Amino acid sequence: MKTCYIIGGGSFDGFFDEIRKDDLVLAADRGYRLANSENIKVDYIIGDFDSSQRPDDDHVIALNPVKDYTDTVAAIEFAKEKGYKKIIIYGGLGGRESHTISNIRTIYHYQKQGIDIRLKSKAKEIFVVDDKLTYTYKNHDFYVSIFSLNDNTRLTIKGLYYELEDYIMKIDDALGVSNETKKEDFEIEVKDGAVIVVFEDKDC
Repeated sequence: MKTCYIIGGGSFDGFFDEIRKDDLVLAADRGYRLANSENIKVDYIIGDFDSSQRPDDDHVIALNPVKDYTDTVAAIEFAKEKGYKKIIIYGGLGGRESHTISNIRTIYHYQKQGIDIRLKSKAKEIFVVDDKLTYTYKNHDFYVSIFSLNDNTRLTIKGLYYELEDYIMKIDDALGVSNETKKEDFEIEVKDGAVIVVFEDKDC
């Protein structure tokens, strides 16, 4: 599936994917500086440039600073209009905590529209699961935290250190924090709801 990569303005510790022919690369506002630092060719630069200087580039889409959505959301909407249903955001974590929380809520909003968005960095990956995730073990152990986005999410976990079977997880339930891989494949299955899943390296 073709992928859209968005470089945001949060903490950025490198780019860890291979950009293919049909992929789209967007920079959200000051994210273009981060892209330049990694020699990443950007197709479009989208933002209101209220926190950075507007770049001198033919592919700038300038937004009105007075708006009710973030530059990242504007980039997601642009990708959506171009037909992209898989989006990976770098620079969407760290930086201002309000923007990190906004980005996490945003990925759930678009998951309900059939668009898979992941927030990614060197040591973390955050995404939404609303059906079944099967993960193939890759000789690297890490923490897996799971948080319900609804009050009656039915959750089954197999292959992690702590397993669950048809557990009803509420939105204020912290039971899912800091689970761990155990050198084998694992599954997270969700019924009647959705969860935020956080992969974190143990060195975080």
